[in-house]
Amino acid sequence: MEIFQQTYCIDYNGWVSGVSSAPPPKQIDFASQTIPELIYTKTGNDRVAAVFDAESQNYTFSKIISEMETLAAGFLSIGLKQGDRVLVAGSNHSQVMICALACARAGLVFSLVNPNFPNSHQLERALITGDFTAIVCFRAHQYDADHLYSLLVELAPELMTFRKGALKLNALPKLTHVILGEEEHRHAGSFTLSEVFLKSTKEKIAKLPDYNKWSSHKLACLQFTLGTTGDQKLVALSHYQMLNGARAVANAFGINKEHVLACALPIFRIAIFNLVCLSPFLTECRSVFPEPSPLPKNLFASVSKYKCTTLLSNGAALRLLLKISQTQRVKLAALENILLIGDRVSKEVLRLIKIQAENVKIIAVGYLLTETGSIPIMGDQNTDFTRTIGKPIAGYEAHLIPLDGSENAVEVGKLGKLLIRVYYGSTFMGYAPDTHGKEKWVDTGDIARQDENGAFEIVTNEEDLIYDKNNCIIEHWNVERLLNQNDLLKGIQVVSKGRDQPVTAVCVARNRQFNAAQLKDELKNMCRNHRFPVPEAFAFVDEFPRVHTKIQKFRIRAMLVSGEIAVF
Repeated sequence: MEIFQQTYCIDYNGWVSGVSSAPPPKQIDFASQTIPELIYTKTGNDRVAAVFDAESQNYTFSKIISEMETLAAGFLSIGLKQGDRVLVAGSNHSQVMICALACARAGLVFSLVNPNFPNSHQLERALITGDFTAIVCFRAHQYDADHLYSLLVELAPELMTFRKGALKLNALPKLTHVILGEEEHRHAGSFTLSEVFLKSTKEKIAKLPDYNKWSSHKLACLQFTLGTTGDQKLVALSHYQMLNGARAVANAFGINKEHVLACALPIFRIAIFNLVCLSPFLTECRSVFPEPSPLPKNLFASVSKYKCTTLLSNGAALRLLLKISQTQRVKLAALENILLIGDRVSKEVLRLIKIQAENVKIIAVGYLLTETGSIPIMGDQNTDFTRTIGKPIAGYEAHLIPLDGSENAVEVGKLGKLLIRVYYGSTFMGYAPDTHGKEKWVDTGDIARQDENGAFEIVTNEEDLIYDKNNCIIEHWNVERLLNQNDLLKGIQVVSKGRDQPVTAVCVARNRQFNAAQLKDELKNMCRNHRFPVPEAFAFVDEFPRVHTKIQKFRIRAMLVSGEIAVF
């Protein structure tokens, strides 16, 4: 049964279906620009490009340009130099966007990161891994306003004794500048962001680096991977890859001047930043940020207020928000398009969308990859997005290679390692500290299969594969799907500590008052009844380790190895 009548599908060839009778080009070689070049194409344009609803701030193109170059000159005025690296720790705040653009204008290399560091050790690791000269600290919503500064003082108490801009910290030898985005909080050894703005003058703006002399393949950003399958790595991205990544997604999804995008995803995910912060300069669409939190409580109020036509979210978050708003009988009449990142679309989400956003014509899913700074694979209902993530969009390629490392082709429906080619005309620059890579293909680490229509289905991660004693793969994902149907379970992860090690089902029960032995027998019987492999061991935990809601299986394995999780 067709739930939605689509006006067009994802534009995999760079052309919307039916626009031309001529065959579309296989690849699109877009104009090569740097980020400043793109931004300055809107000089003098007073159309609203971005709205930050919770801040009551409307940013025209002209205002963005003005603040970008003012802050860029301010950064260089406080002692930062071209090529220095700046860690911007913040969520969907207007000044986070301006900081990133200002870094690009000043010739600095920026990195966007979630500000909710749980402890000083993780902040220290981030700063040292990236050799960051400066950090700009915005409010971490899970903590108090001074959270990041407090972590820095915990790492380096001497921070409070140094002159700002001239830090010499034992634990953080590269860090010389700390900048606080919270204006009402002033601390020793640190600038406030307004102080940096005030360091700028017209003369200093006029002396900003000449971006016309830059290559579009110049390093623009170092971005942390998500960290769901292993320790986070820093991905090097060029101006060319960021701009064309955004342009490719905007073209594939048909974003144009009439679109108003509501962003319910964090812009510290670089592919999201590129799409929602650069697309207005590419298409003159408008981006609306309901509030700094990536899960905005007032999302639907903002959607209605600004008549948003397009919503960016993920399946799990949207399902939660729709269920809440359903009780309030909210109708989202203006919404026409929904792009869900990182998840297959459940039938429950489709049902809720149909009830509350009856005018939605297009729903799509996207596979976000930090290494491309983009959403290189997208799918719609024509690719069965309840199961698959779609196909590569114009500008990207994807293919599977055999798990055994041979050069044989992977048959339709069989498992293989997913490789994605970075944007046409560029190379993968690599992971810091080596940012001079020349490879064109990125190993995503995902295990996938491809259907007869060319759509990819992500099955699991390579590190999560489980092999039996005969070196055959145990399809643990099927066991997880089956056992997750048990009403007594909140969640289950099937893992193994290594080859020839017991297959262990690590479970989270819905109610802490449960009979572990009885539940274990019930789960075993479910596997036997469906002729699935029966886990050899079971463990029960209160919650799974996560990052950005994603379960970290590698940490579950480590906890089993260390004995932190007991099995029986």
